[in-house]
Amino acid sequence: MNVYLAKFMIYYEIHRMHREGHSKSRISEFLLLDRRTVSKYLAMSESEYEEFLTKQTNRGKKLLPYEDFV
Repeated sequence: MNVYLAKFMIYYEIHRMHREGHSKSRISEFLLLDRRTVSKYLAMSESEYEEFLTKQTNRGKKLLPYEDFV
C-alpha cells in the first residue's frame, strides 16, 4: 500500500472516531499515535493535511551534500 494513502486513511480514521464521540486520548490509544498528533490532525482541514504531507515528502536533508563522502 502506498504510504501517502495509508497516512490519509489514518487521518480519516481520526476524524471518523472523533465524529463518533471518542476522546482524543482514546483515539491516540487505539491508533497508537501521540495525543498531540491527534489534536494536530483534528485541527487540520483535508487540504491543509494534503499540503502538510506534500511538504513532508519534499523536505531537504541536511547531510545530503556529504553522502558521497561518507
